[in-house]
Amino acid sequence: MAQEKRLLDTFAHEVAWFRMQGWSATAGGELELRFTLALLHGTFDGVLVYPRYFPDVPAFIRPQRPSESWSGHQYLGSGVLCLERGPDNWDPSVTGVELVRSANKLLWSEVLRVVLPGTLSAPSRHHLTNGQALRGESRRFLVTPQFVERLATASHGPAWPMKTATTKLGECELTFATEVGDDSPQRLTGVPELPGINTGSGWAISMPKTPGSKVSTLDDLASLVGDGWPMVGEAGNKTVIVCDTQRHVRAFFVPSGETVSVTELAVIDAGASEQARLPPAYAELSTLKVAVVGLGSLGSKIAVSLARSGVRAFALLDTDALLPQNLVRNDLDWRGVGFAKVEVTAERIRLVAPEANVLPVPFEVAGQENPLAAARLAEIIGSSDLVIDATANSDAFLTLAAVCKRAQVPLVWGEVFAGGFGALMARSRPGRDADPLGVRTHVFGVMETMEPVPYAETNRYALSIRDKVLVAGDAEVSYLAAAMTAFALDAVCSGGESEYPVAAYLLGFKKF
Repeated sequence: MAQEKRLLDTFAHEVAWFRMQGWSATAGGELELRFTLALLHGTFDGVLVYPRYFPDVPAFIRPQRPSESWSGHQYLGSGVLCLERGPDNWDPSVTGVELVRSANKLLWSEVLRVVLPGTLSAPSRHHLTNGQALRGESRRFLVTPQFVERLATASHGPAWPMKTATTKLGECELTFATEVGDDSPQRLTGVPELPGINTGSGWAISMPKTPGSKVSTLDDLASLVGDGWPMVGEAGNKTVIVCDTQRHVRAFFVPSGETVSVTELAVIDAGASEQARLPPAYAELSTLKVAVVGLGSLGSKIAVSLARSGVRAFALLDTDALLPQNLVRNDLDWRGVGFAKVEVTAERIRLVAPEANVLPVPFEVAGQENPLAAARLAEIIGSSDLVIDATANSDAFLTLAAVCKRAQVPLVWGEVFAGGFGALMARSRPGRDADPLGVRTHVFGVMETMEPVPYAETNRYALSIRDKVLVAGDAEVSYLAAAMTAFALDAVCSGGESEYPVAAYLLGFKKF
């Protein structure tokens, strides 16, 4: 900072347009230099602010009066100038003098645009993300790929009835289309049926070109749409979407009332084509059915991760209800407390993959259940393409192992050891690995010859032994869940050579 002060003192003596007013410190540990810039058309009183962690974070310039507008390159609210150096291209060698020069350059470019019309404005280096562009936009409309595809089938001009859903988080509302069509509207794929949300209706209008004219009244909106205006004599509280052949979308909300002010919604375009986000080998997952047995800490995470990977048909088996104390490790949250884990996990999967077909089966494998139900359960297991055993229960494993061997279905299983010292995961693929019992017997045989992990007399998550309480945390369970998901996907997607050359793995966590 001593160097900064010397550089600024020297600079103030070298140029006539920069005058230092004085230094001060803020309660938050920032140093501020008040200064004046003298330009052709007047003076600008500003502040050069050095944050507490300068030069590792950038210094910046703002007007002394925060409400003052100096340029078109200012951040709203704070008035901070967007200069040539900022958080995205900062270097600790950048000095306050460079920022002052940049501010002078920016303001001169604004002056020249006024004095000499046609002069190019200062080039912008802004490349905003969706999130940055949406800041401050409390009313939004989401354009999904399925919505765009539906509108593309319409000839230019028609107005199609539309049903919508609106979610709310804090002060922000998001509306999206759930159905578009005339006589027999079909629900759009890719959007979930969310419980307890606001539903509405409106119109989707296809036009050759969407005008960019300002819309603030109902007459403005009717004029923009022209002959395709559908809301003749209709009540308000409608969402109106206008889309052209170039996929330019404008969204409006029309409230009820005789004199209404139309609100234009910020459009989030999620319909643009993007590079594939999943490995090509996962494409076949949408045709497979996976049975996940045990929806506790491990199974709930694996089931949701498989849905994210592309699995679209599930059978979920568990007999327990979700309790508050389960939330320390389970993938579910308070919204599911008191309900069956299979039902809550099924809902969680549908929120990730709305088109997923999920069969919840509240049944305890190898428990005291109706034999008829057990027989039907065996049919579900035997008709699956992959079975995940996340119960860490030996009786359940023996039942699943027998059915999977008989039906020639791959079985993957795993468990976390007490205290989170490590974990085990194993699989049996028909024709490629030993049968499940053979793999399990071999693993236990090998482990008997190894030096035991301290206090590993049990494989439960928590254990009280030798005056110590050993508990596996969510991190250790999540570690195994991620590894088991990849392991299981390899079992059904590898085709030829597997990325996992052996059938069982011991995973050591921490120093183990």
